[in-house]
Amino acid sequence: MAAGKIVGYAVKYGVKYGPHLVVAAKTLREPATAYAKKKLAAQQARRAAHAEALTLQGGTVLRVVHAGEPVWVVYSGETALAAYPAVAPVAQLVERADLSLRVVPEPPASPRDRISAAGGQVATTARSALRRSRR
Repeated sequence: MAAGKIVGYAVKYGVKYGPHLVVAAKTLREPATAYAKKKLAAQQARRAAHAEALTLQGGTVLRVVHAGEPVWVVYSGETALAAYPAVAPVAQLVERADLSLRVVPEPPASPRDRISAAGGQVATTARSALRRSRR
């Protein structure tokens, strides 16, 4: 009997609020997609900057803000080499930046390290899956 009441409420509220949800979904689809693309591009820029800095001798990365957006500047020693994303000349981006905030990127963790960091039941399941994939 309780399942029948739940279905009844679902139908009642679906008929009442369903059209509003459809209109809201259509209206908010484009802004949500644009926001997701913007966040993904920022994450890819950060990863690219860190990957390049790992290949350089004395490579470091500095986060600066240009027009309200984060920009990652790659250094080799004391020389600024590139910016991700390339939105302005590197010299313009770092002219007022605090260089003491530069960070040395860490190499990405291996799958084995990520599994051991997970711990517990998750690690046990991942280890068994890793063993199966190697056979």
